[in-house]
Formats: sequence, C-alpha cells, structure tokens
Amino acid sequence: MFRSLARVVPVGVVSVSVLASLANAQISPEFPKPPSPPNPLTKTISIFRSNMQDKIMKAAETMPEAKYSYRPTKDVRSFAEILTHVADISYYLCSNARGEAPPPPAKGKNSKTEIIAYLKSAFAYCDGAYAGFTDEHLNDPADFWGYKANKMFIMTQLPNHDALHYGNLVTYLRLNGLEPSGG
Repeated sequence: MFRSLARVVPVGVVSVSVLASLANAQISPEFPKPPSPPNPLTKTISIFRSNMQDKIMKAAETMPEAKYSYRPTKDVRSFAEILTHVADISYYLCSNARGEAPPPPAKGKNSKTEIIAYLKSAFAYCDGAYAGFTDEHLNDPADFWGYKANKMFIMTQLPNHDALHYGNLVTYLRLNGLEPSGG
C-alpha cells in the first residue's frame, strides 16, 4: 500500500505543481488586466438615482389627479406634498453638488400636471449634477444644511431620500387600490 501511495504522491505533486505554474502564469504582472470601468462609484450611484426617479415618476403618473390631495392621516404629507418635497430636495442636493444656490421651494403647484412638470425639471437639473461627475471628486467638500460633508454624501443622499419617499408613495397608491407600475 505504501509503495502505491509513493507512486501516486510524486505524480500528484507534479500535477499540482504544473497547475500552480499555469495559474501563476495567468495572473502574472505581464498579463494585461482588463480595464476597470471608469468611475464605478459615481456610475453606481447614478444608476440607483435614475432607477428611483423612474419609479417616482411612474407613481406620480399612476395616481389620479383627484387623489393628489390624499393623505392617510391629517399628520402626514399628502401625495402631492411628497412629490413636491422630493423635487425640492432634489434641487437642494443637486445645487449643492453643482456649487450653485438652490431655487426656492415649490409653492402653488397643486395640479398633477404642474407637479409632474416640477418633478421632471428637478430630475433634469440633477442629471446635470451627475453628468460628468467622477469618483475623483467624491471627497470634495460639501455642505449638508450647515454640516460639513463631502460630495459623496450629498450624491448618495439623493437616491436614498428618493427611495424613502417612494415607499410612502407606494403605500398611498395601495391604500387607494392602485398598484405601482414596475415597483
């Protein structure tokens, strides 16, 4: 038995040795590495933001105008107020990332058409903040309501905020017998 094992071990050692050499050859420094995609963090954040904004727009379009004033209790925002709040915060955060003063919050936008137009405008404004933004600038200083932050914090807060309020919108839709599309 030991004789047969002695014959197998050298063959096994040689096999492992050959495989290790081949594996090493494939990861040697001379072997060209595939290029990593540029700006993986900002690209990921931008995809998340775009996804959430698409869902919010679909929710805004799904709710009938007669239900824009709907609020489950008197202590919470109406459906319309959530949408204008999302747009206001989008303007605030994206103007911060762009180094610009934010426009004043929405006032007097009550109809579904006005609110959807305001949302589209805020989301388009944010497209400009995210376009061309690179990972290199994620640690640039930013202000978050008087607190020192960096632009990565600002750029991640927008889709996080959108996701939070998308959850509210879905609840409002379902309480009204509607299904969120794609949600």
